[in-house]
This record gives sequence, structure tokens and C-alpha cells, in this order.
Amino acid sequence: MYDNLDLVLYKGEQTKISFLDNTPGYLSELTSEGISQFGHYINGYLGSLKISITEKRIKIHDSSICKYYLGNNFKTLNKGDTKKAIEKISDTLHQPFNKSTVTRIDFSSNIITKYPANIYYQFLGEAQYYKRLEQNNGLYYNNGLRQILFYGKVHEQKEKKIPIPELYIGRNVLRYELRFRKKLKEQFRCTDLLAEKLYDETFYYNLIKRWKNEYLEIQKINSKLIEMRPTGSKKELIETLALFSILEIGQPKILNKISEWQEKKEITKKQAYDLRKSLKDLSKIKLNNNGNELIDELTNKIKQLSRYA
Repeated sequence: MYDNLDLVLYKGEQTKISFLDNTPGYLSELTSEGISQFGHYINGYLGSLKISITEKRIKIHDSSICKYYLGNNFKTLNKGDTKKAIEKISDTLHQPFNKSTVTRIDFSSNIITKYPANIYYQFLGEAQYYKRLEQNNGLYYNNGLRQILFYGKVHEQKEKKIPIPELYIGRNVLRYELRFRKKLKEQFRCTDLLAEKLYDETFYYNLIKRWKNEYLEIQKINSKLIEMRPTGSKKELIETLALFSILEIGQPKILNKISEWQEKKEITKKQAYDLRKSLKDLSKIKLNNNGNELIDELTNKIKQLSRYA
């Protein structure tokens, strides 16, 4: 389930060999060399991995370990393959990258869905502590430390003119990805986070659980309106009609409008909070016993993946 990993090996007890004198010769391609505020640096590639070297550290960044090891980033790496990939990097660069510090983790999986990926985005609402942003080929949830993504993997491959694996040709593939981008030691509550931890069984399965739970915490929006239930209550009728409007316009658009009012000082922070809470409460109302077919499909498949990953 690993894709991108940023790893930094610092010069110290683990290795005393000069990085600048020895490591560049093991790279498959050198791209630049110069002097920065951190001193002399050399940049290049090890296969598809971006490598940056100074006297004090070797950094692998903005690259898919999965693509390096398997030849493409359509798949993801389980804990066993991750161990082998890091061992391969260590052997090639002649450095103990199992002792490198992990500074970014992209944890993801492909979900084969009944419909194109973009059909599902409108039913994924707000998530606490994240800002929701819908793009042409993806739905993003951002905060200062993490990012949640949903996007069409086949569409991405076609845009980049990358061959699609035979297993996925002609199928709808939604990629669900959880990215840990900053302060990983604080997020995982550990004194250090070394690469060898990535294939520790407890750490790996806790990461799967977190991947599942981050999805479950996203508010799901009801949409399948078969019929209005009979009611003699004016309040219930008005709430049902309001829900129809939310579903028609889209909860995220209404929430964005409320944020706009607040930024313009047309309503107070307290009023904005109350309005957002009312919208979210309305979106939870069940109008039929069948629920949302698309969300049920997505939820069941994510739970199943987490169970057998």
C-alpha cells in the first residue's frame, strides 16, 4: 500500500563514508551540481528515484518507491516488497537506507468501482480538520500535516501517456490515498521513524487501520431520493425540502458560500458555525432504507481492502 516515500540518510554513527565522494558514482544519472546555503550538492537519479546529495545527507524525495521497485506506480507495495525495495536501494548506493529517516509517506490502494471515479466525489462531504477541494480529476482534503486524495488512476495514466496494466484496462479505478507530509514523528507518536519501521508488522497494520478510519471520518452525503415520507409535521417537511436543495446544489458549494459570507464579515463566526452544523445535520437525514448505493459500495470495498491488505 506504499507508493511515495521520502527518505533521508544522515551522516553519523550509521555511516562515516563521504557521501559526495562516493555516492554520485552509483547513480544512474547526474542532473545538477552546485553550491547552496547548505554547501556543495549533487542531484541525480537512481532509476526513477530523485536523489539529492550533500556532505551531510542523502535524500530520496518526490519519487515513487513503488515505480522504482515494480516498474510502475499503478500498484502499491506491501510491507514485504517495501523491505525488498529499501534493501535494493541500500545495496545499490552502498548505504544503510533501512536506517534512513522517513519524512513522507503516501499510503494508498486502487479500488475498482462500478462507475467512473468522479461520480463518487459529490457524495463525499466535509472532513473535520481538513479543507475540501474538488478538482477536474480528483478530490483533495488538505491540512498542514496530511492530505487525503481520491482520483481516477486510469485517467491519470492516460494524461501522462503511461501504459495501463492489463488488469485495469477497461475498468473504473478510483485511487484512495492518504499522505503524511510533515512532522511524522509527532503524527505517529514516536521518537524516531526509520525506514525499517515501515515493514514492521504492527506499524504496517496500524497504518492500514488509519487509512480506513480517515475515510470513515469523512461525512457521507445522502443522495438516493426514492420518495418523500408522509408527514404531518411542518418542521419535518421543511427539513426534507431543505435536504433536497442541499443534494441538488451540493453540500460543499453551500458550505463555501457560508465561508464567503464569514470572510466578508456579513455573518459572525458563531453564525457560520451554526449554519454549517445545521447543514451537516440535515445531510444525515435518511430518506429511504436503501441509503446511498455508491457510498455503500465505496465503504464496503475500503473496509474489505483494509481487512485483507
